[in-house]
Amino acid sequence: MGAVKSAFAWNGSVQPIAQYPSSIVDSQGCEFGFEMYYHIGYAYHLHQQGLLKQTISCRDTECFYWFSPQHREKYKRRSWVADYPSISQRPHELPDFSRWDVPDFAARYANHVDFGFGLPLLLVFNKYNSEWGGPPVNYLSKEFLVQLSEWAAGRMQVVYFRPTVKIVADDSEVFNLREKSELIERGVVMAETLHDQYSHLSFNEFQLCLLSQSALRIAVQGGAAYMNALFPGQLSVLHRKGAEKEAGTYEAFRKMKVGEVCVYDNENELLEKICEDSVERGAA
Repeated sequence: MGAVKSAFAWNGSVQPIAQYPSSIVDSQGCEFGFEMYYHIGYAYHLHQQGLLKQTISCRDTECFYWFSPQHREKYKRRSWVADYPSISQRPHELPDFSRWDVPDFAARYANHVDFGFGLPLLLVFNKYNSEWGGPPVNYLSKEFLVQLSEWAAGRMQVVYFRPTVKIVADDSEVFNLREKSELIERGVVMAETLHDQYSHLSFNEFQLCLLSQSALRIAVQGGAAYMNALFPGQLSVLHRKGAEKEAGTYEAFRKMKVGEVCVYDNENELLEKICEDSVERGAA
């Protein structure tokens, strides 16, 4: 036990317990996706063992740790963190599945809100920001989004997410894709506008409520894809660049709650597959 403590002595929030790295789970304000992937599963496993003491993370994360006996929202921004001593993991490693269990978010949030949509929900999570110090790489184009919204009209209700001031900022620069007005004209609901109608919910809690009611979702490489993997249903991911493929991350998603994960590097192929699957499901 003493050797374990000395290895983490620099981090005062790390408190080793039994065979586990710590009874306190501290995200250190790491990237959103890695918190979804590593910290929540480890914390929930500790909770199930009766060993969880505290969780520490960013603003608007209590909804992810509802099972925690004490949750502290310490960090104001997210940034790259190269090592997570409280869970003994590093980014892009596979989780230690022997001490990793995903909570049932769908059961937790399914009946919180009746959004009143008369059609099945199609949630689209996009981003358009700097990546790896350069221009946007992993994003759904305006042309793709317009085509998707035209196909979905009368079939599905599209709710569209692209990061705004309602989420905790990170170190990337956000650009304007100038897509939202045209999508609204085609019946797409903007997530931030819909959230204004349910302001009693934090934005992340609002996202979890929507995710619990959607069986079909599209996301791009990044944090939102990891969050989507916490819920059942079909997830299509546009991935042009990132370490997830080489690291086996998308295969590990299947150990979370998601039912099916389809990964594409071409958005036209993604759209074709969505349309084909809808025909098979009788939604055309």
